[in-house]
Amino acid sequence: MTFRQFAIKNVQRNSKAYMAYFLSSTFSILVFFLFAVNLFHPRIEASFTSGPVYLVMSAGEAAIAVFSLLFILYSVGTFLKTRSDEFGLLTMLGATRKQLNRLIALENLIIGLAAMVTGMTVGLFLSKYFLLLASMILEVPELEFYMPVKAMTVTFAGFLMIFLLISKLAPLAVRSKEIIELLKGNRKPKEPPKASIWLSMAGLLLISAGYVIVVKQMAFPFHLAVISIAVSAGTYLFYSQLSVFVLRRLTSLPTLFFRKTNLVWISDLVYRMKDNARLLFVVTITCTVSFSTMAAFFAIYQSVDEEYAKSYPIPFNYFSYSSDDQRENHLTLLSSTLDEEGLSYQTVSVPFLEFESGSRQKTGAISAEGYNRLAELLNREPLHIQSGEAIEVSVWTNKADTRIKLQNNHTVELGQQTLRLIGVVQDNIFPEGSFGRLYVISDADFAANHGSALNEGVYYGYSVQNWTAASSAAKKIAEQIGTDFSSFRYRSSPDWFQKDQLTYQLILFVGAFISIVFFIAAGSFIYFRFYTDVQEDKVKYRNLRKIGMTIREAKKIATVQLAILFFIPFLVAALHSVFALQTLQTRMAASIGSFAWMVLVFFFAALILYFFLLRARYLRSLLEV
Repeated sequence: MTFRQFAIKNVQRNSKAYMAYFLSSTFSILVFFLFAVNLFHPRIEASFTSGPVYLVMSAGEAAIAVFSLLFILYSVGTFLKTRSDEFGLLTMLGATRKQLNRLIALENLIIGLAAMVTGMTVGLFLSKYFLLLASMILEVPELEFYMPVKAMTVTFAGFLMIFLLISKLAPLAVRSKEIIELLKGNRKPKEPPKASIWLSMAGLLLISAGYVIVVKQMAFPFHLAVISIAVSAGTYLFYSQLSVFVLRRLTSLPTLFFRKTNLVWISDLVYRMKDNARLLFVVTITCTVSFSTMAAFFAIYQSVDEEYAKSYPIPFNYFSYSSDDQRENHLTLLSSTLDEEGLSYQTVSVPFLEFESGSRQKTGAISAEGYNRLAELLNREPLHIQSGEAIEVSVWTNKADTRIKLQNNHTVELGQQTLRLIGVVQDNIFPEGSFGRLYVISDADFAANHGSALNEGVYYGYSVQNWTAASSAAKKIAEQIGTDFSSFRYRSSPDWFQKDQLTYQLILFVGAFISIVFFIAAGSFIYFRFYTDVQEDKVKYRNLRKIGMTIREAKKIATVQLAILFFIPFLVAALHSVFALQTLQTRMAASIGSFAWMVLVFFFAALILYFFLLRARYLRSLLEV
């Protein structure tokens, strides 16, 4: 028998142990290949190569490639541990380290090639449906099926490099171990786990500190990095110290500890929590990223129209300066186009003044009477201002980082006048960024500044009720009206809304897909760990059954342990995600709370189903004779 034949026979004999590794690799390859089929589709390459759509899809492909490398590397490391005793026996029979490394590398390459063939074959059958889904998201005619030679080449070349790299790295898992250590495998005696009450308290304090910073909206240099580090460190201490400390305390409560099967699962869980602290930490962080990413993208996509409605209180906006000789033609174009599209609208006109501000964006001023006309159209409260007074109106949507803070005895210089600032309006009334700063002054002060202002003009607003359906009108107007910032400025929300909605829709699709992949991987990490220990657990449960434990009790103990280790990381991740999304909320004008709960409910429904599937497979492996 040649060395290659020996490696192939080893894979065949250990097919059950390597099946999860094979399926993990196949899944990663399948996801990467399906994205590549869309990315390299001739119509997508021709239409979206230079825009954000192609950039988002390329970023998603890169993220999946990095994730696949880490996921496959973890999978092979986990399943090499299940064969430690076999490697120890081969070493004892005379196999050199070089031969052992070559055997591991060759076996890994065989499984990798089989996974690539399987993943791309399944991907070819599913690509038609994936292309159909992509055409719906990108709002293009149905993407026809094609032979994805480029996608196959990139997938094969990329994953061949990944498996070659893993073939070099995999032997490190057993290279430094002695024969006796390999033969013992996972059956080495374990020291009783210890936990420090001080480190346990430190973990709680670190997590609490991160949460308090979010709730109090504290802002200081690198506060997001501080939150991430504090919560991450606290999460690790939660698993490695606090959970062990709590379980050890439970063992000192006789009424609870000695009740039914509690003695068995609590005692064993103490060891499992200590041994799996790093794994549970990784799963928690992975799920936090998964939950937060999908909830954030879903909330942003669902609220994009609400965000635009606040960024553009009036959908169609025309700022005309005194030098604008095309004013009448442009206003006629606006009105006639909206009429042709059958859109009902209301118009408003407000004179404005511009003053030098020392930056590119000038300081604007409107009269109280002009502001109140806009306020009436937008169903806002009117303002009442006396001569010598001014109220500042935000030029950005009302968010935590854009709110204006009013100071006592604050004044503002407008032309030759010094006005006392008596209040602020946090909601913008013009499109975002139309001015550097904007003030509402009395009618008398507004009239007095005529002639002393840098620029004078009139704002014309067209309020369209069903503005999200006005993209066709916006496109026609934009094509004819052109741009001339010296004499007029035209801005409309429907045209930009349609472009951004497509981008956000694609980001949601890519983000959701990657989040689901991360979610499945996180659950698989825990199952891999249980599968690694299944041979040792078989012996333990077989001995327990010899002294009288029933199969029903054995299943109950295994289920409780699996459920605790399976659900706790996801519950902690959900809690972390709520506070992470709270941080995002301060930077958005729209509410994301309801969308976040929808995503979390979806994930937990999938989690319960995933748990029962893994439980059935684990119990079958655990209790088989």
